[in-house]
Amino acid sequence: MLYITVMLGFLFFAGMAMTVNEGLWNNAIALLNVILAGLLGIVVGIPLGVWALGQSGKPADFTWHFVLAGIWIVFAISVLLFGLAAKSASNVRVRFIPMLDKIAGPLMGLMVAVMLTSFTAYTLERVPISAGEWKLSDASETQVKILTLARAPFLNVVNKFVEPEGVDSPFYDD
Repeated sequence: MLYITVMLGFLFFAGMAMTVNEGLWNNAIALLNVILAGLLGIVVGIPLGVWALGQSGKPADFTWHFVLAGIWIVFAISVLLFGLAAKSASNVRVRFIPMLDKIAGPLMGLMVAVMLTSFTAYTLERVPISAGEWKLSDASETQVKILTLARAPFLNVVNKFVEPEGVDSPFYDD
């Protein structure tokens, strides 16, 4: 579990480092892409993983492998396609007041890093940990708290997305 918390910290740092100089416009688009691709990864990736498991003929013990792979494959393809669609829809970068861009750009980059880290923590907590493959009981209280806090932003987005639809699934509930 220590490795998961270190990985989440590294992912947050890398996400922040990659977006700090991108500016407000590019980071706003990146944030929208991460949120939409994450939702699409959850909604489409889970059935895709279950379908792939059925097609592979592997035993049910491999379910979490296929579901996690399905979520991340759909997420990666969605981020790529949404990014290409945004770039083709507008080749012109919106220019803001320079001071606003210098302040709000890194803040929006911080939000992108938070949502990417949160999506990662959410998928790790919901798939291998919920499947019992990784044990939270082996982790310290601090590590469990870090994982819980890290998944919270994306969990809120998922809950707000599925709540009006009336979806009743243990995967989406807190």
